[in-house]
Amino acid sequence: MEKEYVQVLSRPMVISRTKHFLWTNVYLDALNMGMITTVTLPVYNVSYESNNQTILGVMGLDVTTREMIDTIPKRQLGANGYGFAINPNGFVLFHPLMKGQMGYLTDPPSLDLLEVELDTAVKTVLRKEMINGVTNERVIDTLVWAPDMFHAGRRNLTYCHTHITNTDFSLSLVVPPENQHHLVISGFDASTGLTASIGENVSLLLAPFKYCDDFDTNFLTGIIVGEEATELHPGISDLHLKYGQALSSLDELLKAKAKCDKELVQNLLWDLEATSVVDSEWAAAYADEANEDVRSLFLATNGGLTRLYPDSAIGLHESEANNWAAHYYSRALAANDFVYSAPYREYQNESMDDDDDETLITIAKAISMDVPAGGIFKPAVVGTKVSPAFIESVVHSATYGSDDDVVSYLLDDAGFVIATTWTGNQSEAFVVGMFLGMLDPALMTRLIEADVYTRVEDYDYQALCKIQVQFGSAGSAPVYIPSISNLHLLVEKAIRSVCC
Repeated sequence: MEKEYVQVLSRPMVISRTKHFLWTNVYLDALNMGMITTVTLPVYNVSYESNNQTILGVMGLDVTTREMIDTIPKRQLGANGYGFAINPNGFVLFHPLMKGQMGYLTDPPSLDLLEVELDTAVKTVLRKEMINGVTNERVIDTLVWAPDMFHAGRRNLTYCHTHITNTDFSLSLVVPPENQHHLVISGFDASTGLTASIGENVSLLLAPFKYCDDFDTNFLTGIIVGEEATELHPGISDLHLKYGQALSSLDELLKAKAKCDKELVQNLLWDLEATSVVDSEWAAAYADEANEDVRSLFLATNGGLTRLYPDSAIGLHESEANNWAAHYYSRALAANDFVYSAPYREYQNESMDDDDDETLITIAKAISMDVPAGGIFKPAVVGTKVSPAFIESVVHSATYGSDDDVVSYLLDDAGFVIATTWTGNQSEAFVVGMFLGMLDPALMTRLIEADVYTRVEDYDYQALCKIQVQFGSAGSAPVYIPSISNLHLLVEKAIRSVCC
């Protein structure tokens, strides 16, 4: 009966050649492929004049969320742009704030879009349109988190969304104001004219972007020209030659029509040439300043290049080679002025790094260019790393001079201590990086009441309590707890032993 029932229902679908794709919710793959979704499609018997034109089975294919994310034009969206997708129920398929993608959860929950995006009336309309497969574009005033998840601010972002063909999903691209316009560069030759564009005591770092399939970004990472080159990179005697060989390798890949992101490569070559002018300026400024509290000067570009001075400071920047992921970079692009950042410290006596004996402050500002058609474009971020003492002296003199009874704080835009004249029982270096609300709650409350800062409440709908694993023991035997009937027997036995 079941066989005939399936044939009757499936025959109209076979005749009409209906292709009904079914996509599952996101789940954690058992073979360590990460978060995936499965698409299935029924397979029919369409043999000519067959009496068995019915469904034969179902075929399926696993698609990782990483593959979907890789199709998003991240380069055009910029460091602060992103994309996300939702299913017909409004649940998130992937999103930068979806912690399941970052290993926070073993399996993502049914997470609604309004649980990762700021829940506002216009976001509710956006969610409804995406569920209905509507194509639209709107500018939304929303809350944006920096990569460190400690700094947040409101920005006007452009949301562009549409339905994904042959799926149940809708995709949205979020574009920040500084990436409304895109720089297109062409005509650069990687093999000539660039080998002399590294000044003395200058070092280069390159982000791990996929410029070409067979191009190792380490070719250009840590290239130094200066007195300390041999010490930092033993075995490399001619670093100019290494630089030229790297560019020649890139040029050969382009000429061989290897699989390259030509736009990204051209952007890198333009960055190398355009930023070379700062080398001599830095050398002169660094020599004139002669301040040991200024540890480094740097310039980081959208093409993934970080140029820094002096070369001895390369160790301070190696962890930030991927400038797009660096906290200072995204914050500087989002701001219109200088941004200050210090390594986060939760407790006053907490050390930043066992291998580091000091905390450094990063000061950065985006380079902004006006676009003739209107708007702005920010191709790079320039900055410096300084010791807290450098800023502390400025703070002390700018407030109440040498009055030791006055405590002064320099706070960043999220209320974290950048410098202070107060030492307490600890060195000022053990206060820098702390949230003022932890260090002095009363003062932080007063600043909020005075509208210096705004309190923003956000809820983590993905949080889970840590699972407590219970372990057994092979030690002493467990305590015996008698039942009620056993107690009666014991009492009866005791009475008999006394009176009988």
